[in-house]
Amino acid sequence: MPMSVTFIPEEDRLDLSFDGNLDLTVSEGLCGLSSNIPANLRTCVLDLTRVDRVFDSGLALLQLLCTGLRRVGATLVVLGDHPEIARCISRVVGNVLYVSPLDREVRPHLRPI
Repeated sequence: MPMSVTFIPEEDRLDLSFDGNLDLTVSEGLCGLSSNIPANLRTCVLDLTRVDRVFDSGLALLQLLCTGLRRVGATLVVLGDHPEIARCISRVVGNVLYVSPLDREVRPHLRPI
């Protein structure tokens, strides 16, 4: 499963985008990222709009990432439009802002990542 990583230093923001299944195929990238989160990071945006299915291993990897984000005090924003994924994420990740790009009130405020 491809994972795209973009760091925007001007905004102290990290953007992660996933395609396909969220599972062990991204473990190397997420583990490396989780251990090297910049101390000045303020926001992490997870784009899960192109994720088909989240496996337990993917949830564990997200939990590892969220532990690192909490350590530096970064806010996590999850973009997604699958109710099943929203339930899974909310069980594992505390204090998450889950935004559906299909929400007509929210869509005008989102910009592409």
